[in-house]
Amino acid sequence: MKGLYNDLMSLCASNESFYFVDHNYNGVTFRVFSYRLSTYSDFLLPGALECRGHTFRLDPSNVETTPTLISIPMEKFFNVGENPMTMNLDWSKVVRVDDKRDGSLISTVSVGDGDDGEFILKSKTSLISQQAKLATDLLGTPEYEPLWEACRRMTKLGFTVNMEYTAPTNQIVLTYKGTELRVLNIRSLDDGSYLPLSDLDIPTKFLVDTFVDKVSQSWVDDARTKTGVEGWVLWFDSGMKVKLKTDWYSNLHLQKERVASSRSLFELVLMEQSDDLKTLFLKDPQSIARIEEMEVKAKTIYNRLHKLVDDFYQTNKDLSRKDYAVLAQKLLKSEGVFPQAMNLYSGKAMGLREHLIKNFKSLGLVEVEDTSAAIE
Repeated sequence: MKGLYNDLMSLCASNESFYFVDHNYNGVTFRVFSYRLSTYSDFLLPGALECRGHTFRLDPSNVETTPTLISIPMEKFFNVGENPMTMNLDWSKVVRVDDKRDGSLISTVSVGDGDDGEFILKSKTSLISQQAKLATDLLGTPEYEPLWEACRRMTKLGFTVNMEYTAPTNQIVLTYKGTELRVLNIRSLDDGSYLPLSDLDIPTKFLVDTFVDKVSQSWVDDARTKTGVEGWVLWFDSGMKVKLKTDWYSNLHLQKERVASSRSLFELVLMEQSDDLKTLFLKDPQSIARIEEMEVKAKTIYNRLHKLVDDFYQTNKDLSRKDYAVLAQKLLKSEGVFPQAMNLYSGKAMGLREHLIKNFKSLGLVEVEDTSAAIE
């Protein structure tokens, strides 16, 4: 992945949809790149598809040295029909179909010298999230020893193991009876390529359900009508991946009529659910336009304030609590995000999404009931 770090740094510097978070791990800085609310055009920028939790270790002894990539999740990919990348697809080129599990992405992070296979687990942007901690605890049990050993072996060989954590206490939409960690894929830190899951040589209960099927338009249409599952990830022979979600899942995840309400639509965009929503309105250009208009508005508001608060925290986090609070009151109170800055200082999540949803009326986004949002 030569040049990726520089591409990501340039991306974050030029577009506020993208950012990075620095974590201290045993005195070493780990830099995790991610995205805020982004549009299709944002993801056309160099490096943007690879700004999805990718993690680098910075060399404290030599700032001129290019940081080392130590965790590489999957690249960003989209729902069928969501944007031009996933329209008019040749289904005959599909070579693999994975069950799309409804949980949290967990990835290995190489923390040793590379030869010992030492690793920790992370969620999308955090080394210390609840999901990362719970997944680590699960991987450390005797039952999961084969998977732990496989992760260690793959880390030693220069690969990231990407997994999905599901549990009754980690419900998104689907309910899982047991707690599981399943491997989704194995990706090379060197060039971003993927290994076959069979290379892990572990019991299939630790692997995502995968099958090879002859995919066609009728297969896709039928798949959308299934119930009780989220959907599938389709792999093409070119390496491209797309998400195919069932209407049943999308209808649970979203309420169709919510597209008619500015407040509800604003909330859906902030919670990054508008991509699912658009797949329900592929034949309704009016509704698609309304969703995309709100995506732009919400993105502009959220990204500006997120950057404002995050920049303030990064610049002033070493101040005493009193001095930090006084300065935050002075600089951020007029923007209404003083509490969010204090959340970061206290080691909590920023909570900006919840704050904006709660204060929707103050944002100047007029509440309009749009009866044109009908599903065809």
